[in-house]
Amino acid sequence: MTRCYRMLLLATVGLGVVLGALSRLPQRATARPETPIAVPWVALSLEIRDGGVAPETCEASKGSRVRLSVSNRGRAPAHLELAGYEDRLKFEVAPGGSRMAEFLADRPGDDFTWMIDGKPTGRFKVTGSHLVEGHR
Repeated sequence: MTRCYRMLLLATVGLGVVLGALSRLPQRATARPETPIAVPWVALSLEIRDGGVAPETCEASKGSRVRLSVSNRGRAPAHLELAGYEDRLKFEVAPGGSRMAEFLADRPGDDFTWMIDGKPTGRFKVTGSHLVEGHR
């Protein structure tokens, strides 16, 4: 009978040693790394002339990166900003000059106004519903 107990004790110690060694092995990563989502680019061209912008209305999809090219065809410098995106888009364009800017169109709506020297001159629309199903 004591022989059986010795064998049981040796088996238990052996199993403990094996389990301890297995617990120290490096763990395999089970989660896959996130794949970056491609953000669509939208190229817009604005022309400033006679205190207005052409085209008067332009748009981009919500979540897209906008690459804006602005040309001033007027005789005076023009201060351009986009109401609702003033924190991202506000600069001056010299007469006969041009500027480039990029911003993320992540605020949906159709009431963003191009402002030239503080006066509304055109509209910018960000399409894509801000009402996600389930939110009201």
